[in-house]
Amino acid sequence: MFRTETRRSIRVIMIPVILILFCFACGREEINGQADTFSMTLGVNDSDGVIIDSRVVQSYVEIQNHSGIKISVDIEWEITTDDWRPLMEMSIPLEIEPSAIRRAYCPWFEYPGPGFYHVSVEVSSGGKDQEASLIVGVDPEKIPAVPDAAPDFASFWESSLRELAVVDPDFRLERQEREADAKTDLYRVEMQSFGGITVRGWLEIPKQHGRYPALIRVPGYKSVRKPIDIYDDMVVLSFNPRSHGESDDTDEQHLDLWVRGLTSEQNYYYRGAYLDCIRAVDLVMSLEEVDPDRVAIWGGSQGGGFAFATAALDQRIDLCIADIPWLCQWDRFFGITHWPEISDWFAEHPEQNWRSLLHTLSYFDTMNLAERITCPVIMSIGLQDDVCPPATSFATYNLITSPKEYTVYRDVGHWYPEGHKENRFQWLREQFGMEQAH
Repeated sequence: MFRTETRRSIRVIMIPVILILFCFACGREEINGQADTFSMTLGVNDSDGVIIDSRVVQSYVEIQNHSGIKISVDIEWEITTDDWRPLMEMSIPLEIEPSAIRRAYCPWFEYPGPGFYHVSVEVSSGGKDQEASLIVGVDPEKIPAVPDAAPDFASFWESSLRELAVVDPDFRLERQEREADAKTDLYRVEMQSFGGITVRGWLEIPKQHGRYPALIRVPGYKSVRKPIDIYDDMVVLSFNPRSHGESDDTDEQHLDLWVRGLTSEQNYYYRGAYLDCIRAVDLVMSLEEVDPDRVAIWGGSQGGGFAFATAALDQRIDLCIADIPWLCQWDRFFGITHWPEISDWFAEHPEQNWRSLLHTLSYFDTMNLAERITCPVIMSIGLQDDVCPPATSFATYNLITSPKEYTVYRDVGHWYPEGHKENRFQWLREQFGMEQAH
């Protein structure tokens, strides 16, 4: 009897408590629901996000209130250099009317000089927050670049080119079956390169006999160049250096390409890879269908670095197209980006350190090769690229003394926007005095 009465009393007491807790929980859900009803977009009032001859960049955050009540938000602004050194922090409160959109501009800040900068914002309300960041540029052509080539840099490459020259290329072209309506005849090609490595690619030659401009296409990191069959008035070599496509692989196959042989400039992967690209030029120049005064090289990412290096080491290149280029200014590259492969490599080679690593890489830094480029150059960068930071690309670009131009894609990371390739083909055709494609 006592136990039954007690249970009933507990039930009577618990009912109002549960109701109170339920109402409190509903209230919390309503508040949190309001906080979840805003969205934000970070932007900059400039067509390409790069300011020339001015250090004022109008960055802003646009906040939309999706709820039916006024909300208060806190906006935290932060600006750092591209290698993450803090420059400015500031917090600003803002109220937004129901169902309204309001734009808040980054507070006045004078950038310290030419370079690239991270602009970050965090918007908070009701215990919820959203974050965004972007990169802006200031006078990128004025970013100082100082070559750090070793004293024997020139002799190293002269010796390397001589070693390549004594290797019999043994060019082999094997014609391939192709659709009857294909614009070009297709050949699988192979040749002997530095160190006895066999490298391969795909050669496309217009069907009508004549002499044509030539384009050498080089690949991005671990990617493969394949035939394209776009134009019938240009010879195209889609080339795969060592460890790409069907070309022979190198030693240390268990390692990523960029740490193979890194203990010495003599054995480093990119010594052979750069020389493979020179061998590809040898092949193109051996063809009777090629106009030797109109030879271009084009690549993106690693291929952009190959394009820079080939144009620097081989004066037979008449035009260089380098998209989102890699293999530029290694010390700054490692100051901005962080890669576990390098940590793993240091762990396997405790006798090495940053100084010795950067010394080896300096022989392959396109920044140190840039002054050798004599042909016209066009470069593109993705302003939001966190793989090949724009500042490193400009380190090479700014040291080139031949005619040059560049394109900045404001909202693009490490990729090409739609229409980019078509634009570059048209630029190439204009440079070589070719008729415009239909």
